[in-house]
Amino acid sequence: MTETRIHEILKEFGGKRILVLGDLMLDHYFWGRANRISPEAPVPVVAVESETFLPGGGANVIHNLHVLGVDVAVIGVIGTDTNGEKLKTLLTADGVDLTGLIADSERPTTTKIRIMARTQQHQNQQIVRVDQEMSDPIRGSLCGKLQEAIHSASHFDAIYVSDYAKGAVTQETMDSIRKTKQRANRPVIVDPKGRDFAKYHGVTAISPNQSEALGAFNLDEGDESTIRDVGHRLVKQFEIPQVFMTRGDKGVALFESDGNLTQISASSQEVFDVSGAGDTTAAVYMLALIAGASPKEAAELGNLAGGISVGKVGVATVTKDELLNEAESSGQ
Repeated sequence: MTETRIHEILKEFGGKRILVLGDLMLDHYFWGRANRISPEAPVPVVAVESETFLPGGGANVIHNLHVLGVDVAVIGVIGTDTNGEKLKTLLTADGVDLTGLIADSERPTTTKIRIMARTQQHQNQQIVRVDQEMSDPIRGSLCGKLQEAIHSASHFDAIYVSDYAKGAVTQETMDSIRKTKQRANRPVIVDPKGRDFAKYHGVTAISPNQSEALGAFNLDEGDESTIRDVGHRLVKQFEIPQVFMTRGDKGVALFESDGNLTQISASSQEVFDVSGAGDTTAAVYMLALIAGASPKEAAELGNLAGGISVGKVGVATVTKDELLNEAESSGQ
């Protein structure tokens, strides 16, 4: 893909409106120094110097889209707690339409706490992660509120579903999304989780990583032949026109309904942190599709975005300029 073509696609990012539905999270980072081992247990003692709060999970997708100039509306659930208010503040700062944001007193806001420490050997190494969450599927009246928000959504160019298996993306939720897809005639892109891929039946595209794709057929590992078979089987069995599979240091693979398979090698970017890289990769892939890119072009841009993301510490975003610079340096 030429630099001119990338410019053309990126230019179309602005003004798009995306409806993001799924599991919203708050990423809470503690940053400090680790110069000694605790006398209580063989673990490092981190002297905290600062802390930061960032949008995570589906909220990280939203933040990525915002940075790329996209207008975003959200549908999801947060708790009526301090972390929920912090996440709401972050989304508000990004100009997100919060009409579909539901606060529920029975569920805590999903929060990932990461302790990051500098040592003599490493800069900003993750020492431990602590999760605060409730992952039971959303049912009853709360599910009804989500379905009503989906039904009421309007004026969007695509729906992005961020499934982190924290309860928001159920069969009932996906049924409502499929009805909205049919009514509005807009693409639906899903970042899947778990082994029940049947609930994604009939969407426009899914973006599993290799492990998730294998898990859809109860496989824990597979050779290249098996991975190819799995990709094509996902397309056929679940009637999904595009399967955009991320493969870590092997890049990405795009499987299409016409039987085409496009494999794109990973960039040579040094890996510092994979946190949120899948969100970034899938978000850029989806945005490129609705900006007029071909599936192959969208896969190439998504791959570039993922390569940039893993070169940063913490859950990170990418910019249009970074995509252009990465494309130039990689010879695209």
